[in-house]
Amino acid sequence: MATNEVHVKNNVPFLFHSSVHFPTAINDLTSQSPTTVDLTLDEGGTGLADTEAINSDQVDLGASRAEQFAVKAALEWFAAITAGKNVTFYWSWSDNPVVSDGNSGKPDGVDGAWTGDGGGTVAETVKQLQLIGVFVTTDLQGVQIADVGTFSPKGRHGQLIVVNDSGTLVCGTDDIESSVLMSPVMTDIQAAA
Repeated sequence: MATNEVHVKNNVPFLFHSSVHFPTAINDLTSQSPTTVDLTLDEGGTGLADTEAINSDQVDLGASRAEQFAVKAALEWFAAITAGKNVTFYWSWSDNPVVSDGNSGKPDGVDGAWTGDGGGTVAETVKQLQLIGVFVTTDLQGVQIADVGTFSPKGRHGQLIVVNDSGTLVCGTDDIESSVLMSPVMTDIQAAA
């Protein structure tokens, strides 16, 4: 009796970062050639303040896409930080290719500050988004790298939303070391010989 084998393989990832991304080798999240997506954690050179949020440009995952994505982040703190604080990652999804239309939580689809759906606060509106996971901090001042989580996007299009609850600025003066890697995890079913 022949049996099938299920293999997991990774296809080309998405790397979210600012236009000035220039990480040192130890903080570079990928050796592959990812699709790059704008995500500026350092809005106007002031960093992402505590309790504030940012959204990336909208991504088209494709008509044929991975069922799951694994997310990892490199974030930099320029000041002392308390261990055990959170930076939370969400996905706003849509099946509409127009970047501003049909997005859960109503981000505009363009890299920039996200303040909620216009009627609610960030804390209220994140409940309309798909939770990816939480980056839990250590007390290391500088770059920290952490696994955030694995999720299954609910639609073809979407954008990353990052909410800072770390108690201090993320990327206080620049975000050249900071990025978020979203790697597709593909299932490959092969018939046994």
